[in-house]
Amino acid sequence: MPRLLTLSATLLTATLLSTASAKTEITFLYGLGGELGKAIESMIKDFNAAQNDITVRGEFANTYEGVVQKALAGIAAGQPAGDVMQLEVAYVPRIAASGALVNLKALPGFQTSFDTFWPVFKTQVTRPDGAVYSMPWNNSNPVLYYNPELLKKAGLSAPPRTYPELRVAAKKITAATGVPAIALSSFPWVLEGAVWSNGGEMVDNGKLLLDQPAAKAVITDWAGFFRDGSAVLQSPNTNADFAAGKVAMVMNSVASRPGLKASVPFKFGTAPLPYYKKPVVPVGGATLGISKGSSADKQQAAWTFIRWLAQPEQQFTWIKMSNYVPITRTTTNLAAYKTYVASEKGLEIGGQQLSYARPRPSTTGYVQGTQEIIKSLDRIFLQNAPIDATLSDLVQRTQPLFKDTK
Repeated sequence: MPRLLTLSATLLTATLLSTASAKTEITFLYGLGGELGKAIESMIKDFNAAQNDITVRGEFANTYEGVVQKALAGIAAGQPAGDVMQLEVAYVPRIAASGALVNLKALPGFQTSFDTFWPVFKTQVTRPDGAVYSMPWNNSNPVLYYNPELLKKAGLSAPPRTYPELRVAAKKITAATGVPAIALSSFPWVLEGAVWSNGGEMVDNGKLLLDQPAAKAVITDWAGFFRDGSAVLQSPNTNADFAAGKVAMVMNSVASRPGLKASVPFKFGTAPLPYYKKPVVPVGGATLGISKGSSADKQQAAWTFIRWLAQPEQQFTWIKMSNYVPITRTTTNLAAYKTYVASEKGLEIGGQQLSYARPRPSTTGYVQGTQEIIKSLDRIFLQNAPIDATLSDLVQRTQPLFKDTK
């Protein structure tokens, strides 16, 4: 009997070890830290608890740029940096062009999952040739955060809705409070929405269009905020300045909300992004791609993980922790989601703005030219550089980046 018990125990151990070894382990390389990083690890933990044959291991790359750097290093070494990679939308074309990403359209159940996404996100991830190399996940759009007390001191009962209203309000706020009214960014995300809302485009027909009338009018208007002293340039310290009452308004991602709630000592307000002629907002954030260099079983496991994250119930869990916008209509229609966004003023705005949202430009030339855009806008905003000449120079200087763009 002891020998039979020993034999049974040995067989049981072998079976357990065999089962454990049959699990497919994949690496999820992500670039969000802080509270959002904790939320990602929480989602990974929930997924692993629900699976019998897949384990996801999270690996933090410090930033979105860190994910790209590791991805490119992995490509050079012939070793995938991650089986699933969190890729900021503008970086996807660069990684896809290297041949390092799986075309997800070939995977089972793709169309069923894809059809649930909001149209703006389907457009965002579909390449000109129809390929889809990443799926939406943590996506956002910008909103206006404001300090109600500083607006009240300026005699304003509500936040401005349009940029002309914002210009008038900004002068009043700065005059009444002595602090800059608005932090504006030279990173072109919010600018994209402003230009589109004024009837212009950022890039088209293989050329940057910031020297064209609609875009130039927006940049001239924004420069006016700086020149009359009602604006400061947005920086890594802007949220801290907002919390300290050193700036009255800032335009930032809906996903900034959890961080602001943790650091701002007053009850701040949230309003839709301002516009010129019609409301338009850019969507940003990141998508999830699968490494082509991963083994077939890891690619399938990665696909299972990505589809799980897009399920309405998982999306809702993620939204409550991160405040990103819902990527699927089915999530938006959840009764629990509707109750949640109605529970706190401002939570509903990101989702509401999806009906007039547009994807950010994602041509390789635009991504490569972003730093040149920032440099030129910094010169205009901070150094009072001549607008026409500076924008003309910017367009000419970046033209080689767009030589292969139709």
